[in-house]
Amino acid sequence: MSTVYGDERTVLITGGTGFIGSYLANNLIEKHMKVILVDSNPDTRRIDGFGINSDQYIFAQCDITERDVLLDIFDLYRPHSVYHLGALLSAGAEANPTLGIRVDIIGTWNILEAARLHLETGRNPEPLKVLFPSTIASFGDHLPADQQPPDSKVANASVQMPTTFYGASKVTSERLGEQYHRKQWVDFRAVRFPSVIGAARGPGGTTVYSTLMVQQPALGNPYSVYVPGDTRLDVMYVKDAVRALTGLHDADAAKLTTRVYNVSGIRNANDQAPQASEIAAAVRDALGANTPAISFDNPDDTLTKIVTSFGILNDQQAQQDWGWQPEYKDLAKAVTDFIDQVKKYPNRIKRLELY
Repeated sequence: MSTVYGDERTVLITGGTGFIGSYLANNLIEKHMKVILVDSNPDTRRIDGFGINSDQYIFAQCDITERDVLLDIFDLYRPHSVYHLGALLSAGAEANPTLGIRVDIIGTWNILEAARLHLETGRNPEPLKVLFPSTIASFGDHLPADQQPPDSKVANASVQMPTTFYGASKVTSERLGEQYHRKQWVDFRAVRFPSVIGAARGPGGTTVYSTLMVQQPALGNPYSVYVPGDTRLDVMYVKDAVRALTGLHDADAAKLTTRVYNVSGIRNANDQAPQASEIAAAVRDALGANTPAISFDNPDDTLTKIVTSFGILNDQQAQQDWGWQPEYKDLAKAVTDFIDQVKKYPNRIKRLELY
């Protein structure tokens, strides 16, 4: 790849070899962007598995908690935009809070500082766009009475009282980003995702069952879901997650009324998030009579309690400000495409026991 210093098409993605990061990278490469993948994990199978050649992107191995290394990468490639997806997910952050805080808070601070320094030293003529994925888990279970799950939707400006280290880290990062934006050091923009489903997501999140109950049967394996069948969960297909990030990136700044937006995904006929049993039914419809068993025999009470505390996102503000609409709002459409991705790109998916 040619030198990319100062090129306005240069995009840096932290967590670039990960689940959403690889889909985002593939999307941007198809748009002829110059993509820098920053990740501590050198396993690039999720991006290479799309059939992308290694000369179509640059991989820079980096622990985002190491600011000096991160600054060197910014100095070398001078990105025009940054998608900061690098994070330790909820289960990992709960198991190792110290690492979670370092990666999810200090890592975000380092990204914001690198962007600020590039502005103050004149390496960039204007504040860098920094796109950040927050989470439905940032709201916790202290929602107003009229916004309690499973039926009511959580407003964009609802009070955030997270009950996990991951959720707390995301709220902290939202506030840091907003403060850097107020100082005009960065152009900070964030979306709050529901649970994101799609091929090649790995374990690590409390809601990963919503992916594995599609992915495992598509691979020919049975799957035991760890929540009851009537558990409702706000889910979004990964391609819509990418569309949300790039859509907000391209949105007219003059029309944005906030820096952080709820975005919603799949809805059933009653405009509600689907139940686990509805996802299972969609998988059986897509795979046919020989679908491996999807069972609900052994629910985990602890994980179920966490999952059922999550709200359902009201994304009216995103719709009004920058025209957000999910393409994969229909469950059957999302599941069908998900299964197609599993079968079309099998080399992207690691066996669960390898994580």
